[in-house]
Amino acid sequence: MQLSFRDGRPDVTLSLFWLRDHDPNDDALHPQTQQRLIDTFRIPADIGARSIEVAEDGRALHVQWLADGRVSRYDAQFLAGLRADPETLPGERSLWDGAAIAANVPQVGYAALMAEDAVLREFLEQLDRYGFCMVEDVPATPEATIAVAQRVAYIRTTIFGGYYDFTANLEHKDTAYTSMAIGPHTDGTYSLDAPGYQIFHCLAADCSGGDNQLIDGFMVGQIMRREHPEDYRLLSSVGIPGRYLDHARGIELMARRPLFRHDESGQLVQVSYNNHDRAPFILPVEQHRRFYCALARFAALCVQPGLQYRRRLLPGSVLVFDNWRLLHAREAYVGYRRLAGAYLNREDVESRLRVLRIRAGAAV
Repeated sequence: MQLSFRDGRPDVTLSLFWLRDHDPNDDALHPQTQQRLIDTFRIPADIGARSIEVAEDGRALHVQWLADGRVSRYDAQFLAGLRADPETLPGERSLWDGAAIAANVPQVGYAALMAEDAVLREFLEQLDRYGFCMVEDVPATPEATIAVAQRVAYIRTTIFGGYYDFTANLEHKDTAYTSMAIGPHTDGTYSLDAPGYQIFHCLAADCSGGDNQLIDGFMVGQIMRREHPEDYRLLSSVGIPGRYLDHARGIELMARRPLFRHDESGQLVQVSYNNHDRAPFILPVEQHRRFYCALARFAALCVQPGLQYRRRLLPGSVLVFDNWRLLHAREAYVGYRRLAGAYLNREDVESRLRVLRIRAGAAV
């Protein structure tokens, strides 16, 4: 059978087997947990229906099954909301360059964010759309930084701990724990599941230099796909290994994925790049030559001033950004600088936005 929806999506064809497998009745779906109770593998492969009708003035589809006379009711909104990739959070991303985002920096106020779910949703919608959002007028304390993170989700624990708070003390074997310049990169290229979102709050900035840059990796990808398609395809297919070494602490992390990672529909879902953490790997000689050329083209785009949003992070301004989309960088500095922050899991941030959309009656 074929069901046609009028919301701009392609027609969706659902088999009778699929409908029986997704019976929403109380005895097929647990009323509290919403977990499936039906035994998929006891459904006859050739299951048939006695009748199929649009009922309740178009609000539901009723199917009466041939074998036992059971009637299953499917809400029209449930059917209309079906997508090929149910885990994908619907949203309209706005790609940007430095000038465009500087003219309209996404931001919310700390007090309103902590007090109002509507502002939390606004914050998350901007985070999803632009890849980052600022929280302004935040007390320059660890407690306030943690409060911003936990307003969204629980803090992810990594080799750096959960909440982190550091100076240029080399507490960890990472250039972030120095005053050196750090080029455009994403975090966690050595993690199988790189952190989805990252939080920065500069608690003290008694220094010169240290300006930060943000680059929209999806914008860089769009430029490369349009102007350098062969390079884009190569960086979408070659798995680049990342590693983190600290043998004194018993740590050697390694993971591999392409710089541009796509979902099954071909949509770009992750940019993964950190030249500092790239592990040695080999390719056939000719392919390695082309790989280095493509990587150099990507790196050159990332340092173009016109594609960067530059800002010196100061106490009171918390930056939350999408680590799967944006690259971040920092200039070298001289003096004392104290940075606090945390990682959040991607699925937890998306979960928060889904629930807030449901409560507001919006698309999830």
